[in-house]
Amino acid sequence: MGTFASAAPYYALFRPGYPDALYQHLRTQFGLNGSQHMLDLGCGPGTIALPLAAHVAVVHAVDPEPAMLAEGMRLAHEQGAANIAWRAGDSTMLNRMGLPTIALCTMGKAIHWMDQRKVLADLDHVIAPEGGLAFVSGAALYERPTWLEVIERVGTSHLGPGYRQTYGPATHPADALDQYLSASTFSKFSTTTFEQPLEFTVDDLVGMQFSFSYTSPAVLGARQDAYEKDLRAALAEFEPSGVFREVRHIECTTAIRT
Repeated sequence: MGTFASAAPYYALFRPGYPDALYQHLRTQFGLNGSQHMLDLGCGPGTIALPLAAHVAVVHAVDPEPAMLAEGMRLAHEQGAANIAWRAGDSTMLNRMGLPTIALCTMGKAIHWMDQRKVLADLDHVIAPEGGLAFVSGAALYERPTWLEVIERVGTSHLGPGYRQTYGPATHPADALDQYLSASTFSKFSTTTFEQPLEFTVDDLVGMQFSFSYTSPAVLGARQDAYEKDLRAALAEFEPSGVFREVRHIECTTAIRT
């Protein structure tokens, strides 16, 4: 089982979704009225696809990891979202998918694992003249919560220094996207931010670590039980109340044709 395959059930269960205000922003920005087709590229278990499904005709949810798609299909069944077309694939296959005209293509952090210049060029052929793109990402607001240092210390003790880079996927620089957008047909772009207060338990934080590629069960292997035991003990010692808070900064960059 691969890194993302083993992470998929934890991703679906423990990764926080995005605030409702983000989805309202996308519905308004792109005039989603139930008649359009939408593409969610690098969809994971449908974090963006599922909340927007009720506002489009079809969501084409694409991800290279079958286990992520399986989690998405399970959640869609539970939520009664029958208009999502789950498709195994990646950004290099856009020209071979036979996609219809797309009003909105959404991407999360997966964009930083793609050849951004080529993706934008390929999307030029499928996005409607009045359509566009939305890139969504989240980070801690103002400063990283101090409990993250506890998690990273435990991770380092079990996987070594720089484990996030060692076991995580190769990424393209985040600031390169603006440059590629400026040089593309989607050069009219702007970023809207949202604040999202979050609250976690120890169970939440432990489960979330297993959802990341660099601390997935596949990476931890036989070390998983010891890692979990040490992480739970370290978090309990750090915060005896068992409540961990964070205010997340959600950025949504929308880009349309000029």
